[in-house]
Amino acid sequence: MYQKKIICMGLAVSMMFSSCCQTFASIKAGQYYKIQYTHNKKYYSKKAIDARYNNSIIKTNMPGFIEGSTSLYSAYWIFGRCTSLGTKYTYNSKNNSVVLKRGSNTIIMKLNSKTATLNGKKFTLPAAPRKIRYVAKKKNYIMVPGEILSKKLGLNYTWNNRLLCGLITKKTTTSSNTTTNLNNSTSSSNSIVPVSKITASSTNYSIRIKKPSGLNSSNITSDDDYWNKRLRLIISGNYKTHFSSASNRTIKDSLTYSVSYSNGKTYIDLKTSTIKGFSITQTASYIYVKYAAPKSMFQRVIVVDAGHGGSDSGAVGSGYYEKNMTLKIVQSMKKNFDNNSTYKVYYTRLSDWYPSLSYRYKMANEVKADRFLSVHINSASPSAKGTETLYKTYKTYASNIQDYALQGMGYTKKGSFDRGLKYRSDLAVLNGPNMTTALVEMGFITNSTEANRINSRTSIIGNKLYLALCNSF
Repeated sequence: MYQKKIICMGLAVSMMFSSCCQTFASIKAGQYYKIQYTHNKKYYSKKAIDARYNNSIIKTNMPGFIEGSTSLYSAYWIFGRCTSLGTKYTYNSKNNSVVLKRGSNTIIMKLNSKTATLNGKKFTLPAAPRKIRYVAKKKNYIMVPGEILSKKLGLNYTWNNRLLCGLITKKTTTSSNTTTNLNNSTSSSNSIVPVSKITASSTNYSIRIKKPSGLNSSNITSDDDYWNKRLRLIISGNYKTHFSSASNRTIKDSLTYSVSYSNGKTYIDLKTSTIKGFSITQTASYIYVKYAAPKSMFQRVIVVDAGHGGSDSGAVGSGYYEKNMTLKIVQSMKKNFDNNSTYKVYYTRLSDWYPSLSYRYKMANEVKADRFLSVHINSASPSAKGTETLYKTYKTYASNIQDYALQGMGYTKKGSFDRGLKYRSDLAVLNGPNMTTALVEMGFITNSTEANRINSRTSIIGNKLYLALCNSF
């Protein structure tokens, strides 16, 4: 269903630090320091974060920090001074343009704008580049979003929440001595591996599968098909006979193992009794899979619910169906989460089908999610308007969702379109989940102006609800 990519993890760590790496930074990660945004003159206290290359802290005179859910770093110190990355940085103060180069890739950005170009093609940044004043040093630094820029320049980037650090490495091709990590999140081929507490290895696995001679690691991908409680390994080529042989696998934990072949691909299905979180690694000889309860595997777990679906259209009005609008918003949220390794996100639906109400909250309870959010569109008279968030217990969380939902709609908090928070004790998706829960009603489908507004802003709304969930932690 969702094609996965291989992310190479077997990079050799040099015993000698490169010219840009030291064992210390100007401020230790986790310490707070004061900054000023020069574009609006506002002051903030920020928690310092690091960036590392090959596991060594990159030396900077300006610590990184988090804006929303995006890691911002000094463009000069990370992409200009750290020569090991192979990147170059320039800044033109006349037109406020920031240019990063690596190999054949050139990224051009402007201060305070989320629009950037890669080799002339536009893309959207999760946070705008900013000129930030480091108050203690009385100096200004250009800060840029580290994750997306690293990836656009052909580097690997993963976030380590324990170290408060972005880990940057160079991409390499696999070889007989390389250990690779299969992406097992249900997302597009541009997604990244969720931060895992448990990693599959030769000494810690649920199942070990022997690879046939000559099968390259890049020919093996995976699909976390949690709707069917299975992990699917996808191998290019016909290897059904090899993988069907019991002598080529060692199973330690209970699971159902089956192999099939169709249209040039071999499929290994590992079915479990409940939804599990998976970690997959491989060497030249074996594939190792470890599974456990999602909260045991991942740092933060979220369930997002697109209201209605399938035979249940939800509210209908102004030429729209609620089920289609909520799905578009959630699909937009997924695009954002696919590029953030901090979270493992489960979706009650990503297509037009109807999960029962009990299915939705039982999924959230089964994975022991930290957060649950159900997305809906309201319905009433043609004159009704505005955004509201429903809650039963977690009012602070609901308030956070409401703030960002209003931003997604382009509305002002406490304005006429802010319908505020509504207590509800009669809704299954608020009663059923055993975690922090809310239901957002983005606007009224029966108000043609508002319905058209929602339909034209599903991408923006999805981004804002993604930020709301991230910032709720």
